[in-house]
Amino acid sequence: MNSSNNLNSGQKALSMQLLVLAIVIIFVAFVGLFVQKYSSSNSGFKDYQRSTKLSKDVNSVHANLFKIKGMVAASQDKQEITKLSDQQVAIIDESVNLVKKALDSSISVEQKKYYQAIMDNLIEYQKSALQVIRLAPMGTGNAYLSSANEKLDAINQLLAQLLDYESNLVEKGSTSLTFYIVIIALIILLVLCVILIPSFVKKMIAGNVVEPLQETSSVLREFAVGKYNKSLTWDADDAIGELVQSVNSLRSKMSSTGGSTQKAPAPEAAPAHKAPTTETAPAAADKKDTSLSDMIKKTSDHMKDGDKLVTSSKKAIDKLQDI
Repeated sequence: MNSSNNLNSGQKALSMQLLVLAIVIIFVAFVGLFVQKYSSSNSGFKDYQRSTKLSKDVNSVHANLFKIKGMVAASQDKQEITKLSDQQVAIIDESVNLVKKALDSSISVEQKKYYQAIMDNLIEYQKSALQVIRLAPMGTGNAYLSSANEKLDAINQLLAQLLDYESNLVEKGSTSLTFYIVIIALIILLVLCVILIPSFVKKMIAGNVVEPLQETSSVLREFAVGKYNKSLTWDADDAIGELVQSVNSLRSKMSSTGGSTQKAPAPEAAPAHKAPTTETAPAAADKKDTSLSDMIKKTSDHMKDGDKLVTSSKKAIDKLQDI
């Protein structure tokens, strides 16, 4: 009997296996949530942020065009006007580069269509805005400003449609693909748990309970037919250990009882045979003496009878002679 497969070790092994399954389930759920967050924040949400920034920058530039014209009309400091104008030129260039990067990135085909249309209008807007900035100190450039208004309206309309599309893309990307992948993975793990947990329990019971009980039962069957040679070994302090101790105690008692019953007749037989010799010896002597006396008496009686017989026979002979 292998005491290493005791109930305590079996329970620990089963607990460890269940813990591993729980850790795997938690890990898959955590990875799914992380992927969901990463996909929503690093792809769709970043695209949405980029489009929002582009819309904010272009509208800010257009508002500053009117501010520059007002500053010129108010004869404000030319350095301030030049500084503000340079800032708008830099923002427009940055917006154009932002759209170019978006077109070069791994965005969807629909997004590329929007960005391409925005790029075409933005280039025209850039040309008109630069003319407004260049002609503003001279008090002219209103025609370019109206053209810039038209291009800005087109850009804002395209950006509004793009933002709608990207917001829907973020929601779908975060709730459809990743969500369903995580759900499917968790369902698979739950099915595995339903299959594996009973097998783990069955294995633990078979190795740590059923096999020791079967071996104990076989030993008890040997005890029933009078064979007490086999003992059980179980070092673990559990219910099986208590059963093994009880069986071993029963073996020792039964083996000692069986030995005494086999040896008991031998010492009792000796006095049983000796007793008659010691007790019947005087009786035999008495009987011998009695028989001898009886024989003497009988002999004497026979002798008397013989004498009588001899006497009577003599008398008979004498009588016959007289005749």
